[in-house]
Amino acid sequence: MTNKIKIFFVLAVLVLFAGLTVMADILVLKSGKKYNGIVSRSSPGKVAIRTKQAKMEFDDNKISFKLTKMTPPRNAEKAFSLIKQKKYAKAEPIFTQWLKRYNDLQVPWFERALYGVGICLANEGKTKEAAPILQKLLDKFPKTRYRNEAEYWLIELQLSGKPGPELEKKLKDLVKNPRTSDRIRAKAHQGLAKYYESVNQPKKALEEYVSIIVLHGDVDELQESTQAKCADLFLQAGRTNEAAFYYKQIIEAYPNTDGAKIAEKKLSSINNVKGD
Repeated sequence: MTNKIKIFFVLAVLVLFAGLTVMADILVLKSGKKYNGIVSRSSPGKVAIRTKQAKMEFDDNKISFKLTKMTPPRNAEKAFSLIKQKKYAKAEPIFTQWLKRYNDLQVPWFERALYGVGICLANEGKTKEAAPILQKLLDKFPKTRYRNEAEYWLIELQLSGKPGPELEKKLKDLVKNPRTSDRIRAKAHQGLAKYYESVNQPKKALEEYVSIIVLHGDVDELQESTQAKCADLFLQAGRTNEAAFYYKQIIEAYPNTDGAKIAEKKLSSINNVKGD
């Protein structure tokens, strides 16, 4: 090996070690001992750290997770960017890798892995797989910053199955809970309305839809569909004046949309009947 090659090799190794040092996790034991390296879940109840010298394992109860510091995965920015771009099929494998690495570790990257996998699966229509992941996120991290998004999707996913009395109770609890955000409370009202429709209780369903309009008018994403539901349910009940009111609201608030075109046809039908 020539001197130039030796020097290049030494420099490359130094750069690699420097990179590892900068990017290394810091595992802190309750005894105060610290280790720099790459932390991962090795088996249930055990955490591994791979340092420059060796790989070591420790029981969970010997680790201070509050003091342990985890560096972001190298593909962290890419993963969240893919979610923003709604490229869920490409983002899911990345978050799944994190889920395996940080599985059940009391660290923020496990929280983010649960969120990423759950949101990707939900948007891919994989209801059965997404729901338990998002529920685990809420159970493991009660104060998670992703609570609103997780609860929103859980309502949506549970309604896509066979909603029953248990879901009704959960949704009512969300509505009553003062800590529930306006967006989730509105979504819970929507969930209750859909549930009541599924068990043929249109009057109760209508009450829930009206609650969204009256109490949560600022939740824009639900307004058009909710007004359409109110109009249709009033029409079914023979209350044409109320139905006409909501159809007019849709036409004025959402002109040139498919919903407005449908509302125009139904309003025209009501007016023709009145004219007769």
